Amino acid sequence: MKKTNVKGVGLAGVITEIVTPWKADGTLDLLSLERMVEFQHQSGIAGIYLHGISAETAFMSWQEKTELVKQVVKFARGRIPVIANLFCNGQDEALELLRYYVKFGVDAVSMSQPMIYSYSEAALEEYFSTLLESSELPFYLYNMPQAGYVLSPSLIGRLAGKYGNLAGYKDSTQNVIHQQEVISAVSRDDFSVLAGSDATFYSTLASGGNGIVSLISGIYPELIISLWRAFESGDKEQAMAHQLAIMKVRAVLKGFPLITGYKAAAKKLGIIENDTVRRPLTPMTDRMADDLMGQLKDLEIV
Repeated sequence: MKKTNVKGVGLAGVITEIVTPWKADGTLDLLSLERMVEFQHQSGIAGIYLHGISAETAFMSWQEKTELVKQVVKFARGRIPVIANLFCNGQDEALELLRYYVKFGVDAVSMSQPMIYSYSEAALEEYFSTLLESSELPFYLYNMPQAGYVLSPSLIGRLAGKYGNLAGYKDSTQNVIHQQEVISAVSRDDFSVLAGSDATFYSTLASGGNGIVSLISGIYPELIISLWRAFESGDKEQAMAHQLAIMKVRAVLKGFPLITGYKAAAKKLGIIENDTVRRPLTPMTDRMADDLMGQLKDLEIV
């Protein structure tokens, strides 16, 4: 895969999936959101990714989903690419949301598979084709196992071969065999394969991939960027050392209730004002937050 960082086409490097900051009353915290975008820009991140699993999108109203995208594009001011995911259950919803993404000026669109139900491969191909044909924006296909199933490498290869605006693939399967089969199925040299987990960044690059959509880079961007720089410079040993350090940080963050560890760390670091999560997600107590930061401090790598 060709490694390029052309805006919207074949993105490479470290892209951050940001969590959604809520005020204590549960409404969108625009001041914290702007602070997050500015922090990412100043850190040298290659892009901002919206509406992934960790954004609590499943708990959002339609207005909240669109407002988040509108405000992030506004705060980015064209300085950093914004990629917004279509986290939808059906085609009509996805097409309507896509119209808003285009209206608000996103740089690229991600599309995850429809949730819950079982679909034939032909139906999925039709679904993604309809979206790809509905806009000239660059698209990234997001293989999201939380949907209850995994997209096949052959489907991804066919879509990449047919649609030039399918610019890349976000792989959250954490399956190196699957990922290598995808890379084999796609013959284009301008197609980016991005790790969808901080645990698979090094293995993705080693397999010929181009970067990552990272959650940890939302709080510790330099930790993730260091791996990218080491690998790009040819220092594979140092890149692997960074991956092992990332795994330790990831283990600590994931040792706390879903998403709350990342939000609590962001709050402690002054990136966001509150670590509020949507119920029934489990909120972080002050004791848990202190324990989290103590464990991260003990690592002496962040």
